[in-house]
Amino acid sequence: MKHIFLLAFTGLLLAACKKDTPIGPPIGIEPDYVLPQGDAPEEANNKIQQLYDTYGSYFLYNFTQKDFEWIQSTSTGAGRIDTAVLGDPAYTSDMLAFLDDVWLKFLPEDFKKEGGIPYRVFIMDSIRQYRPGYPPGMEYLNFDFKVIGKALAFSGMNAGLRTMTPEQKLAKKKVIMVAMWNYYIGNKFLDIPQAFYTVSNYAAPKPATPVNAANPENLEAYRQKGFLPSSYNTVTGNPFEWLANDYSWVTNGKSNDLNSFVFHLLQRTDEEMAPYLDNYPLIKEKFDILIDHFMDKYQLDVRAIANATY
Repeated sequence: MKHIFLLAFTGLLLAACKKDTPIGPPIGIEPDYVLPQGDAPEEANNKIQQLYDTYGSYFLYNFTQKDFEWIQSTSTGAGRIDTAVLGDPAYTSDMLAFLDDVWLKFLPEDFKKEGGIPYRVFIMDSIRQYRPGYPPGMEYLNFDFKVIGKALAFSGMNAGLRTMTPEQKLAKKKVIMVAMWNYYIGNKFLDIPQAFYTVSNYAAPKPATPVNAANPENLEAYRQKGFLPSSYNTVTGNPFEWLANDYSWVTNGKSNDLNSFVFHLLQRTDEEMAPYLDNYPLIKEKFDILIDHFMDKYQLDVRAIANATY
Protein backbone atom coordinates (compact mmCIF):
# COMPACT_ATOMS: atom_id res chain seq x y z
CA MET A 1 0.00 0.00 0.00
CA LYS A 2 2.85 2.33 0.78
CA HIS A 3 4.25 1.82 -2.73
CA ILE A 4 0.86 2.43 -4.35
CA PHE A 5 0.37 5.64 -2.35
CA LEU A 6 3.86 6.89 -3.20
CA LEU A 7 3.35 6.21 -6.92
CA ALA A 8 -0.01 7.94 -6.90
CA PHE A 9 1.44 11.00 -5.14
CA THR A 10 4.36 11.14 -7.57
CA GLY A 11 1.96 10.98 -10.50
CA LEU A 12 -0.06 13.88 -9.15
CA LEU A 13 3.10 15.91 -8.60
CA LEU A 14 4.33 15.31 -12.15
CA ALA A 15 0.91 16.13 -13.55
CA ALA A 16 0.89 19.38 -11.58
CA CYS A 17 4.37 20.28 -12.86
CA LYS A 18 3.25 19.81 -16.47
CA LYS A 19 0.51 22.41 -16.17
CA ASP A 20 1.47 25.84 -17.46
CA THR A 21 0.29 28.41 -14.96
CA PRO A 22 0.10 31.86 -16.56
CA ILE A 23 2.20 34.41 -14.65
CA GLY A 24 0.20 37.38 -15.75
CA PRO A 25 1.34 40.94 -16.52
CA PRO A 26 4.02 42.51 -14.28
CA ILE A 27 2.71 44.53 -11.37
CA GLY A 28 3.55 48.19 -11.80
CA ILE A 29 5.20 50.13 -8.99
CA GLU A 30 3.34 53.33 -8.30
CA PRO A 31 5.43 56.45 -7.62
CA ASP A 32 5.41 57.73 -4.05
CA TYR A 33 4.04 61.09 -5.23
CA VAL A 34 2.34 62.30 -8.39
CA LEU A 35 3.67 65.45 -10.01
CA PRO A 36 2.47 68.11 -10.38
CA GLN A 37 1.05 68.07 -6.88
CA GLY A 38 -1.43 70.88 -7.02
CA ASP A 39 -2.21 74.45 -7.94
CA ALA A 40 1.20 76.05 -7.59
CA PRO A 41 2.18 78.34 -10.47
CA GLU A 42 3.11 76.43 -13.61
CA GLU A 43 6.68 77.71 -13.35
CA ALA A 44 7.00 76.19 -9.85
CA ASN A 45 5.49 72.86 -10.86
CA ASN A 46 7.83 72.68 -13.84
CA LYS A 47 10.81 73.42 -11.60
CA ILE A 48 9.77 70.69 -9.13
CA GLN A 49 9.42 68.22 -12.01
CA GLN A 50 12.87 69.22 -13.28
CA LEU A 51 14.40 68.69 -9.83
CA TYR A 52 12.86 65.24 -9.64
CA ASP A 53 13.89 64.27 -13.18
CA THR A 54 17.48 65.46 -12.60
CA TYR A 55 18.16 64.45 -9.00
CA GLY A 56 15.41 61.97 -8.08
CA SER A 57 14.24 64.28 -5.27
CA TYR A 58 10.67 65.29 -4.49
CA PHE A 59 10.08 68.89 -3.39
CA LEU A 60 6.68 68.55 -1.72
CA TYR A 61 4.27 71.36 -0.90
CA ASN A 62 1.09 69.28 -0.79
CA PHE A 63 1.24 66.44 1.74
CA THR A 64 -0.67 65.15 4.72
CA GLN A 65 0.21 65.45 8.36
CA LYS A 66 0.21 61.65 8.44
CA ASP A 67 2.90 61.56 5.76
CA PHE A 68 4.96 64.14 7.64
CA GLU A 69 4.56 62.24 10.91
CA TRP A 70 5.55 58.95 9.25
CA ILE A 71 8.83 60.48 8.15
CA GLN A 72 9.45 61.58 11.73
CA SER A 73 8.50 58.25 13.28
CA THR A 74 10.91 56.37 11.01
CA SER A 75 13.83 58.72 11.66
CA THR A 76 16.43 58.20 14.35
CA GLY A 77 15.25 61.21 16.32
CA ALA A 78 13.60 60.73 19.67
CA GLY A 79 11.86 64.09 19.88
CA ARG A 80 8.21 65.03 19.87
CA ILE A 81 6.13 64.91 16.73
CA ASP A 82 6.01 68.28 14.95
CA THR A 83 3.03 69.76 13.14
CA ALA A 84 3.39 70.89 9.54
CA VAL A 85 1.32 73.89 8.46
CA LEU A 86 0.97 73.85 4.68
CA GLY A 87 1.97 76.96 2.78
CA ASP A 88 0.08 78.93 0.18
CA PRO A 89 1.00 77.35 -3.20
CA ALA A 90 1.20 80.87 -4.65
CA TYR A 91 4.58 81.22 -2.90
CA THR A 92 6.08 77.96 -4.18
CA SER A 93 8.27 79.67 -6.77
CA ASP A 94 9.53 82.09 -4.12
CA MET A 95 10.37 79.19 -1.81
CA LEU A 96 12.25 77.28 -4.49
CA ALA A 97 14.23 80.40 -5.38
CA PHE A 98 15.04 80.97 -1.70
CA LEU A 99 16.32 77.41 -1.23
CA ASP A 100 18.42 77.70 -4.35
CA ASP A 101 19.93 80.96 -3.08
CA VAL A 102 20.82 79.77 0.43
CA TRP A 103 21.58 76.10 -0.28
CA LEU A 104 21.39 74.43 -3.69
CA LYS A 105 23.47 76.87 -5.74
CA PHE A 106 26.52 76.07 -3.59
CA LEU A 107 26.42 72.33 -4.40
CA PRO A 108 28.13 70.86 -7.49
CA GLU A 109 26.00 68.76 -9.82
CA ASP A 110 27.61 65.43 -8.96
CA PHE A 111 27.17 66.01 -5.26
CA LYS A 112 23.48 66.86 -5.72
CA LYS A 113 22.96 63.59 -7.60
CA GLU A 114 24.82 61.52 -5.01
CA GLY A 115 22.71 62.48 -2.00
CA GLY A 116 23.26 66.21 -1.68
CA ILE A 117 19.51 66.63 -2.17
CA PRO A 118 17.47 64.11 -0.15
CA TYR A 119 14.68 62.04 -1.65
CA ARG A 120 12.03 64.10 0.18
CA VAL A 121 12.20 67.87 0.77
CA PHE A 122 9.06 69.20 2.46
CA ILE A 123 8.35 72.93 2.00
CA MET A 124 5.64 74.57 4.09
CA ASP A 125 4.43 77.66 5.88
CA SER A 126 5.60 76.64 9.34
CA ILE A 127 6.80 73.79 11.53
CA ARG A 128 5.37 73.88 15.04
CA GLN A 129 5.91 71.78 18.13
CA TYR A 130 3.35 71.90 20.92
CA ARG A 131 4.77 72.46 24.42
CA PRO A 132 2.22 71.64 27.11
CA GLY A 133 2.25 73.84 30.16
CA TYR A 134 3.40 77.02 28.45
CA PRO A 135 1.22 80.17 28.69
CA PRO A 136 -1.08 81.15 25.79
CA GLY A 137 0.87 82.52 22.88
CA MET A 138 4.03 80.62 23.87
CA GLU A 139 2.81 77.03 23.68
CA TYR A 140 4.26 76.42 20.21
CA LEU A 141 7.93 76.24 19.33
CA ASN A 142 8.55 77.20 15.70
CA PHE A 143 11.38 75.94 13.51
CA ASP A 144 12.91 77.29 10.28
CA PHE A 145 13.80 73.77 9.20
CA LYS A 146 14.02 70.19 10.41
CA VAL A 147 16.40 67.40 9.52
CA ILE A 148 14.31 64.25 9.86
CA GLY A 149 16.29 61.11 9.22
CA LYS A 150 17.06 61.36 5.51
CA ALA A 151 14.36 63.92 4.75
CA LEU A 152 14.37 67.69 5.12
CA ALA A 153 11.62 70.11 5.99
CA PHE A 154 11.79 73.87 5.43
CA SER A 155 9.28 76.41 6.71
CA GLY A 156 8.70 79.98 5.56
CA MET A 157 6.70 79.41 2.37
CA ASN A 158 4.57 82.51 2.81
CA ALA A 159 4.43 86.24 2.07
CA GLY A 160 7.53 86.83 4.21
CA LEU A 161 9.69 85.56 1.34
CA ARG A 162 8.82 88.66 -0.68
CA THR A 163 9.75 91.10 2.08
CA MET A 164 12.84 89.32 3.44
CA THR A 165 15.81 91.66 3.82
CA PRO A 166 19.32 90.73 2.68
CA GLU A 167 20.35 90.53 6.34
CA GLN A 168 17.53 88.12 7.14
CA LYS A 169 18.40 85.89 4.17
CA LEU A 170 22.06 85.88 5.18
CA ALA A 171 21.15 84.83 8.73
CA LYS A 172 19.01 81.97 7.40
CA LYS A 173 21.74 80.86 4.99
CA LYS A 174 24.25 80.62 7.83
CA VAL A 175 22.02 78.44 9.98
CA ILE A 176 20.78 76.25 7.14
CA MET A 177 24.24 75.52 5.72
CA VAL A 178 25.70 74.46 9.07
CA ALA A 179 22.69 72.20 9.62
CA MET A 180 23.11 70.75 6.13
CA TRP A 181 26.79 70.02 6.72
CA ASN A 182 25.94 68.17 9.91
CA TYR A 183 23.30 66.23 7.94
CA TYR A 184 25.82 65.36 5.22
CA ILE A 185 28.45 64.24 7.72
CA GLY A 186 25.95 62.32 9.84
CA ASN A 187 24.63 60.44 6.80
CA LYS A 188 28.15 59.86 5.40
CA PHE A 189 27.73 61.96 2.28
CA LEU A 190 30.79 63.85 3.53
CA ASP A 191 33.71 62.56 5.54
CA ILE A 192 36.36 64.26 7.66
CA PRO A 193 40.04 63.64 6.94
CA GLN A 194 41.95 61.97 9.74
CA ALA A 195 44.64 64.64 9.35
CA PHE A 196 42.28 67.14 10.99
CA TYR A 197 42.30 65.16 14.24
CA THR A 198 46.08 64.81 14.40
CA VAL A 199 46.86 68.54 14.74
CA SER A 200 45.52 69.12 18.26
CA ASN A 201 46.28 66.71 21.07
CA TYR A 202 42.99 65.48 22.54
CA ALA A 203 44.82 63.02 24.79
CA ALA A 204 46.56 65.83 26.65
CA PRO A 205 45.19 67.10 29.97
CA LYS A 206 42.22 69.44 29.62
CA PRO A 207 43.31 73.02 28.92
CA ALA A 208 43.02 75.40 31.84
CA THR A 209 39.54 76.78 32.46
CA PRO A 210 37.59 78.99 32.50
CA VAL A 211 38.25 79.99 28.91
CA ASN A 212 36.95 83.52 28.48
CA ALA A 213 37.99 87.16 28.14
CA ALA A 214 38.22 87.48 31.93
CA ASN A 215 41.00 84.88 31.87
CA PRO A 216 43.20 86.00 28.97
CA GLU A 217 46.06 83.60 29.69
CA ASN A 218 43.74 80.59 29.55
CA LEU A 219 42.10 81.93 26.38
CA GLU A 220 45.42 82.55 24.64
CA ALA A 221 46.75 79.10 25.54
CA TYR A 222 43.51 77.56 24.28
CA ARG A 223 43.80 79.33 20.92
CA GLN A 224 47.46 78.37 20.59
CA LYS A 225 46.42 74.73 20.95
CA GLY A 226 44.24 75.18 17.86
CA PHE A 227 40.73 75.65 19.25
CA LEU A 228 37.99 78.01 18.04
CA PRO A 229 34.82 79.28 19.75
CA SER A 230 31.64 77.25 19.27
CA SER A 231 29.52 80.29 18.36
CA TYR A 232 28.96 83.96 19.11
CA ASN A 233 26.43 86.08 20.97
CA THR A 234 24.12 87.48 18.30
CA VAL A 235 23.85 90.82 20.10
CA THR A 236 27.34 91.51 21.49
CA GLY A 237 29.38 89.30 19.19
CA ASN A 238 31.24 87.84 22.16
CA PRO A 239 32.42 84.26 21.63
CA PHE A 240 31.06 81.20 23.39
CA GLU A 241 33.70 78.54 24.03
CA TRP A 242 32.85 74.84 23.88
CA LEU A 243 35.35 73.85 26.59
CA ALA A 244 33.51 74.02 29.90
CA ASN A 245 34.26 70.87 31.90
CA ASP A 246 35.91 67.45 31.77
CA TYR A 247 33.01 65.96 29.81
CA SER A 248 33.31 68.53 27.01
CA TRP A 249 37.00 67.65 26.69
CA VAL A 250 37.44 63.96 27.51
CA THR A 251 34.20 62.65 25.98
CA ASN A 252 33.31 65.18 23.30
CA GLY A 253 36.57 66.97 22.57
CA LYS A 254 36.90 65.76 18.98
CA SER A 255 33.28 66.34 18.02
CA ASN A 256 33.19 69.76 19.73
CA ASP A 257 36.34 70.76 17.90
CA LEU A 258 35.00 69.64 14.52
CA ASN A 259 31.64 71.35 15.06
CA SER A 260 33.36 74.63 15.89
CA PHE A 261 35.43 74.47 12.71
CA VAL A 262 32.42 73.59 10.54
CA PHE A 263 30.62 76.58 12.04
CA HIS A 264 33.50 78.91 11.12
CA LEU A 265 34.06 77.37 7.68
CA LEU A 266 30.47 78.06 6.66
CA GLN A 267 29.50 81.16 8.63
CA ARG A 268 32.51 83.42 9.18
CA THR A 269 33.87 85.54 6.35
CA ASP A 270 37.54 85.83 5.44
CA GLU A 271 37.67 89.17 7.24
CA GLU A 272 36.16 87.65 10.39
CA MET A 273 38.59 84.71 10.27
CA ALA A 274 41.72 86.80 9.80
CA PRO A 275 42.44 87.36 13.54
CA TYR A 276 42.48 83.58 14.06
CA LEU A 277 44.29 82.55 10.88
CA ASP A 278 46.95 85.27 11.12
CA ASN A 279 47.85 84.62 14.76
CA TYR A 280 47.30 80.94 15.52
CA PRO A 281 49.17 78.46 13.28
CA LEU A 282 47.34 75.35 14.49
CA ILE A 283 43.95 76.91 13.83
CA LYS A 284 45.08 77.82 10.30
CA GLU A 285 46.45 74.33 9.70
CA LYS A 286 43.19 72.64 10.68
CA PHE A 287 41.13 75.22 8.79
CA ASP A 288 43.13 74.68 5.59
CA ILE A 289 42.94 70.88 5.92
CA LEU A 290 39.15 71.01 5.85
CA ILE A 291 38.95 73.61 3.06
CA ASP A 292 41.25 71.57 0.83
CA HIS A 293 39.51 68.27 1.65
CA PHE A 294 36.00 69.48 0.80
CA MET A 295 37.21 71.07 -2.43
CA ASP A 296 39.49 68.26 -3.60
CA LYS A 297 37.15 65.36 -2.81
CA TYR A 298 33.70 66.91 -3.33
CA GLN A 299 34.29 70.17 -5.26
CA LEU A 300 32.57 72.02 -2.42
CA ASP A 301 33.85 75.57 -1.95
CA VAL A 302 33.09 76.19 1.71
CA ARG A 303 34.62 79.66 1.69
CA ALA A 304 32.35 80.74 -1.16
CA ILE A 305 29.46 79.76 1.09
CA ALA A 306 30.79 81.73 4.05
CA ASN A 307 31.62 84.85 2.02
CA ALA A 308 28.34 84.95 0.06
CA THR A 309 26.17 88.02 0.69
CA TYR A 310 22.80 89.19 -0.60
